[in-house]
This record gives sequence, structure tokens and C-alpha cells, in this order.
Amino acid sequence: MKIIMAAAECVPFAKTGGLADVIGALPKELAENDHDVTIFLPKYSLIAEEFVQQFSLLEEITISFAGEQKTCNIHQFKNENVRYFFLENQEYFGRSQIYGQADDGERFGFFNNAVLTAIKKLELNADVIHVHDWHTAVIPLLLKEDSRFKNMGEGLKSVLTIHNLQFQGVFPKSVFTKGFKTEESQFDDSAIEWNGNYNMLKTGILYADKVTTVSPTYRDEILTSQYGEGLEKVLWQREEDLVGILNGLDTKFYNPATDLAIEMEFDHSSIEEKAVNKRKAQSLTGLPVNGNIPLTVMISRLAGQKGIDILEETLPELLQSKEMQFILLGSGEEKFEDFFRQLAKKFPDKVAAHIGFDEELAHQFYAGADIFLMPSHFEPCGLSQLISMRYGTVPVANKTGGLKDTVIEYDRITQTGNGFLSDFTRNSPFTEALKRALTLYQESEHWEAIKKNGMDADYSWKQSAKAYEELYQEMVSNLTAK
Repeated sequence: MKIIMAAAECVPFAKTGGLADVIGALPKELAENDHDVTIFLPKYSLIAEEFVQQFSLLEEITISFAGEQKTCNIHQFKNENVRYFFLENQEYFGRSQIYGQADDGERFGFFNNAVLTAIKKLELNADVIHVHDWHTAVIPLLLKEDSRFKNMGEGLKSVLTIHNLQFQGVFPKSVFTKGFKTEESQFDDSAIEWNGNYNMLKTGILYADKVTTVSPTYRDEILTSQYGEGLEKVLWQREEDLVGILNGLDTKFYNPATDLAIEMEFDHSSIEEKAVNKRKAQSLTGLPVNGNIPLTVMISRLAGQKGIDILEETLPELLQSKEMQFILLGSGEEKFEDFFRQLAKKFPDKVAAHIGFDEELAHQFYAGADIFLMPSHFEPCGLSQLISMRYGTVPVANKTGGLKDTVIEYDRITQTGNGFLSDFTRNSPFTEALKRALTLYQESEHWEAIKKNGMDADYSWKQSAKAYEELYQEMVSNLTAK
């Protein structure tokens, strides 16, 4: 099967979050299963020169956009049987940031056009185009409504994956009417309009042939007013075509047995070496090196979604009353950064706050921690709980989204389960879940069992890729049947 993906970010070229990890891993798994996989990405100026030097310039194309003829260079790169096309336009992508620009709506509107223009020019003739989040969500509309691409849409099925419904790409309607040469009256009477604005994600939800989410539970959650971010009624219209597929983990990149970023590699049979990594994590952060004190860690973007307010309520009391240590690695909203800085000042022997992000440090903390904290109010999938379990670190998480699908409460009698869960919807507080973990830490038989339960599970992309393959095949079969 010939599969095209379009996204705004992808490791190792450009990353701000989990979307990049998915685009870096899923296509490789599909390619290993003998599918022809192509990825379209913007050629940002922030892409490392070591990669850019390996790009080959194919040709220059012209994009009709915003009433102008704009040029776009197509660069090609191949790696692990996946073909990448980087679309270069200095006006839109010669930036030091991926997002957060005043003209993001126009930038990614151009990218949607450029992807389809390039596909047509290169005569790729794919079976499926899989687009991700709001940045590429207008592609399904263009395939069905734009005269330049409608003939492609007759044989090219589209899938939209929602990685986080909170981010929808909402812009003034002029961004659409100008970019796509549409009259205001046509816009106002169309499915694109959203409270007087242009909502890119809503557009994709309504026009894609299938819509997926990154976990089964998140799929069900976003159909409710609590998690639907105002789009639940739109999603109801697509309920039959809405599918939840759990993200996987790049188990080659996140592998404690071969990870050179950690102090000492280990696996299930040598899990005692995890203690070496704990001492290293404590030493790196200036905390007392003590193997007997439970080391808790949080590696996260510091935003309201992530439940930092829960830790503001939980950590000061527990740090005061319990023997424990805590390390924070992350950045985000200033008020949350300040909270962790102040916490480290108040408990200098128990807390270390590293504001920012460092990939090697993250690996060392995953490998060295005893307990990983994820008090998220919502979590479409989450990768941190999967990484932590892969490294023998026990997650304490809130029962939502992908956390509910992957973290299983430990049972002392059967010695099954891989973590501890709170449930904010049922008055089951995070504090109590963390206390259960801290108590069990003192019982070595149970603690070793729960660590190994986490390490033994399969978090690879194999099952997830298979589910996508079945979805693609169903769409293509339906087209053939017609």
C-alpha cells in the first residue's frame, strides 16, 4: 500500500512534543511491514545542518495561494525505507520556531496547498494520505472541494489524527478567504465556519474519510462536553468514522539495555543496575545520594493540562511528612516554573528543579527514578508513562485518556498491574495514589514485581501500526467496492 503522511513536525528534524515522536516512529513501522511510506514536512531553518546536508533538491514548484504565485522547493531525504519530502519556502518556514507566529494560519494554509501540489507534480499516486492535527487538517477539504485536486481525491482516501483536541488552529475567516480565494458569503454558509472564525481542525474532522485519536479512551472522552473542547457536537456527526488507536513507543530509541545516554544500561535480567542510574540522577541534581529514599520524577511541559495545580496541592505536604525526593525537568507557564523553583528552595535536600529540557538528562531521569508522576487532567495518549515503565520506573497517573489505557493499578494479591491511579472524576485524589506507591516502595517483593510488570509489557508500534494498516485497508477496500 502507498501511504503519504503530512505533519508539522517529526523527530529527529523538528520537535515540540509527542506529535513529532509519532511521525518519527509510525512510518518506520509501516515501512518495515512492506508499505511504501512518504512524509511531507516543512523545511524549517531550525533543522540541523547535519540533516540538511543530506537533502537532495528535486525541483521548484509554484503554489497558487493568497492571490499570488509562490515558489516552493522540494527536497528529498531517505532513511530506514521512509522517504521524506521537505517543502521549502523562506517566507513561511525560514523561522526559528515551528509555531507561535502571528501568521501561523497562513503559513500552514500554504503548506496544505503545497503538499497536494507536490503530490500531483511528483505523480505519487498513493492510496491513503494521513494528516496530523490542525496544521495539515485542510488537506481533506482541498481533496474534495478544490478543482485543482478533486481528481486526486477520487482515489486518495484521507485520515486525520487528532493528537490533542485542545489545539484547533482557529483564525479569523479572512485567513481562509484570502488564502483560498473564497468569498465571505461562501465561507459563512460553509462547514468551515466556526463561531465566525476559521477552524482548521474542525474542517478536517468534517472532511476526512476517517478520524482517529491516539488512544481508545480519548476517543470516547472527546465526544463529551468535558473533553470535547467545544467540538463534541461536530465529532458526534463523525462518531461512526471516529477510531481510537493507541500510540506506540519507539522501543529502539527508548531501550535501557542499549541507551548510551544513561549511566548504566540494564534490562529485565539486570534490573539491579537501575540503582546505579538512581545515584547518577541524584548526583547530577545535587540531591543526597541515597538508594533507600524513593526518587520521584516529573518530565513535562508545564501547562494546566498536565495537572501542575494538583502537585501544588500535593507535593508540599508530602515532602514535609514523607521521606522522598523529587526532580522536575520541564518548562512552560511562568507561574508553574516559579512554583517548582520555590519548592526547590524550600526543600533543598529533597527537590531539584531543572527548568528547560535536555534529552540526555530526560533519559537519565527515566532510568534513575523510582516513581514517575503524571497527574494530567486529560492526556490524549501520553508517552512518558510508557517510557517510564520501559525503564523500570513506576507511574502514578490520573485515570484519563491514554493513561487509563496503559496504566493498570497494582494488585497486591495477584501481583499484577504496573502503576497507581487516581481518578479525579470519582473523588480518588492523586495524593492517595502517590501514598500507595510510596508505601509499596518499602516492600521490596512487591516493588520488584511492579517494576518488572512494567518492563515486560510490549509498548512498541507493532500493534498500533497493525491497527492503522487495517483502517487503511478498510478504506481502500470500500473505495474498490464502489
